Amino acid sequence: MNPLKSINQIRLIYFVIVALLSMFAIFSIYFVITFGQFYETDGTSINNLKALSIILALAGIPASYMFHKRKVAHIDRSLPAHKKLLHYRNSFFIKIITLEGVSLISLLIYLITIHINQLIIFGLIFLFLLLNYPRRQVILDELEIDESELKL
Repeated sequence: MNPLKSINQIRLIYFVIVALLSMFAIFSIYFVITFGQFYETDGTSINNLKALSIILALAGIPASYMFHKRKVAHIDRSLPAHKKLLHYRNSFFIKIITLEGVSLISLLIYLITIHINQLIIFGLIFLFLLLNYPRRQVILDELEIDESELKL
């Protein structure tokens, strides 16, 4: 596979996930404004859900970064560029999906509890997701790939 196609696939995966997550966030806010709370629960359940969201956010963000960093560090530097990019794509996909999962859970908890702090948690995780835009130069630097290798 062409290395440039791999970089474009990484970007496509990123844009699809960010776009769908944005649409779900807009839908969630619209739903709460229009219809109110999605599911009635007692105070104890609400507190448990809020604590769950905070714990998942505090564990999910560093876990996704550490996993990605370790997977990239274990990629054999002697591999051709397209194989390095395939390994990187898989690792990046897991990193982004972890962040997406935690943000989806915070949105679902927002639908149940309608507390603004769940939207704040979603916003922070979404910010981390946006900061992980797969820039070409960052990918090449992480994998130690020269521009000449991309043209092969």
